Amino acid sequence: MKIGTVTFHCAYNFGSALQTYALKKYLTNLGHEVHVVDYRSHDFDIYKLFRKSGLKSYVADLLFFYGNLRRRNSFQSFWRNYFDMTEHTYTGDGAEREMTEDLKGYDVFICGSDQIWNLDCTLGPVPPFFLSFASDEARKIAYAPSLSHAKFEDRNFTADDQKNIGAWLDRFDAISVREISVADQFQRLTDKNIVETLDPTLMLDLADYKHIQSSELPKGLEAGKYIFAYTLWPNDDMIRYLDGLAADRGLPIVYYSKKPIRFKSHSINVWGIGPADFLALIDKSDCVVSNSFHATVFSILYGKPFLTFGTEKSSSRMKTLLAKLELPEDHLLPAHFDGTGDVKPFASEMDMAKLRKLRVDSERFLENALK
Repeated sequence: MKIGTVTFHCAYNFGSALQTYALKKYLTNLGHEVHVVDYRSHDFDIYKLFRKSGLKSYVADLLFFYGNLRRRNSFQSFWRNYFDMTEHTYTGDGAEREMTEDLKGYDVFICGSDQIWNLDCTLGPVPPFFLSFASDEARKIAYAPSLSHAKFEDRNFTADDQKNIGAWLDRFDAISVREISVADQFQRLTDKNIVETLDPTLMLDLADYKHIQSSELPKGLEAGKYIFAYTLWPNDDMIRYLDGLAADRGLPIVYYSKKPIRFKSHSINVWGIGPADFLALIDKSDCVVSNSFHATVFSILYGKPFLTFGTEKSSSRMKTLLAKLELPEDHLLPAHFDGTGDVKPFASEMDMAKLRKLRVDSERFLENALK
């Protein structure tokens, strides 16, 4: 079958890129012709080298131009190598109409994974992420999109939004989400049954990622002799903890941030790297400290010692992941953790039999949905 996937593929975000790769790779392994639909919502504007949002933003873009350029080139190289995107890029007000017209030859459309259904992230529902453009004849499947948390802000989930979402969901042939614990917000809008499936990154084996990771670390780094800190939304507590851990182990902190972080310890900013480098940095690290869902996933897959900082909105996603894999919840630090105390990253051996069983359920979902 000819399948088009719709997701946050074009975000300069490691998790977004790798989950896009994983779902495409999995479906391709089943023998399907798979293309990533190159739809770019208004969110993509934040990744432009020069944003049109005033003098302050322009000056900042000038200051970070070369790092941002390296990042763009690293990600776009990954897309070209692994995504097989549609020839046309769909963006702006006419995107939905163009997609309806151009993509008539597809048998199936799949939306997911990532936070495309987190309405606080997208600032309300984005119709193409609910396959609004797909014809009645094409099969429509949701594979593991994340709602992220249990209650959206009212302004992002209005009565009209709920009516529209209900109508879109009713057109689906099969619906799954990444975290069933927060799916009730959508389940009450449709009679279609919503089930839980694995994040696509967990549907591939470690060898699939080893095959695409960079063969070399960024210049100046030595395998096993650095702490990898992937810090989305870094805060003082996380910085305090990393400084203490680095001092205790006598290792530098390797981190990824557009703006330099003022660690007391020796630190190296690798801003500008791409997804293949991200995998290598996890693989070759002494340990991983993050507040990212996908950094947690890959720490688990690579068998690394790790700790994950929870936040008010992300902790439920992390808890669900650890519970699914029957891994200790001690890997997840509570949102109120202040960065002090004798807490160290540790490794947990994943029960592959458990993961295979979870995969079977997700495989069965896709198999039935694609019939």
